Amino acid sequence: MPQDVREWLPPDHLCWKVLDVVDQLDLTAFVHSYRADRQGRAAYPPQTLIALLLYCYSKGIRSSRKIEQACFDDVGCRIITVNRRVDHSTFARFIRRHRAALKLLFVQVLAVCGRQQGLVNLAAVAVDGSPMEANAARNSNQRLQRLESVISECEAEIDSMVNDSLELTRSCEAVRGTDADSDVAPNEWPRLSRLLDRRNRAVVARQRLFERALPSAGEIRLKVEAAERMVARAEKRLAAASEAHQKKLEKYAARTRAD
Repeated sequence: MPQDVREWLPPDHLCWKVLDVVDQLDLTAFVHSYRADRQGRAAYPPQTLIALLLYCYSKGIRSSRKIEQACFDDVGCRIITVNRRVDHSTFARFIRRHRAALKLLFVQVLAVCGRQQGLVNLAAVAVDGSPMEANAARNSNQRLQRLESVISECEAEIDSMVNDSLELTRSCEAVRGTDADSDVAPNEWPRLSRLLDRRNRAVVARQRLFERALPSAGEIRLKVEAAERMVARAEKRLAAASEAHQKKLEKYAARTRAD
């Protein structure tokens, strides 16, 4: 293998793309947060840790300990860190210290990806509140009162269809008997199927609302424990008050006997 570790990866590897993106970012907020009086141990360059973060996160590595291990096992990490070991605590402190600045990097990353062909199509970006086509229509988000109304309407239409069908059958039998085939009832099965499907979906949604309204097992346990603590405190206060009252009665009885 080549002696230079940088020759181990092809030119189109993710490592080189991450380093190229980091070089285009404005890291002033990170650089100005470090001391410039040359006191203490020298810190890792911010661009190195940011490149390491972007590279590992892009590969699904989130744990700081796994990132530390990747600095030994992953050639891309070794190239980014210039073959140096980054301790997991150092990496974790860097993220905690620069949490706000790291969030602002997202906008810069989008801008860089937008300038490069094929990475991001900015025409597909939308902000919160923008109307867009989706499977979840507004009518799909219904409250309990609306669900009850839908169930009642569907059941009423189904009953009406069944009654009309029975009435048509009786009228045909009364006029022409069972052998007549000229008066054929219209095909109502598609409509009946849609009504049944709509009613069933409304019933399921109503049941989910009921289940969601019920407290979970953890909430019930917390409430029971809180009630037990309240009862214990009340019993303790009652016992103290009863004891104090009993002492007053004994003092009153002793004073009465003395008198």
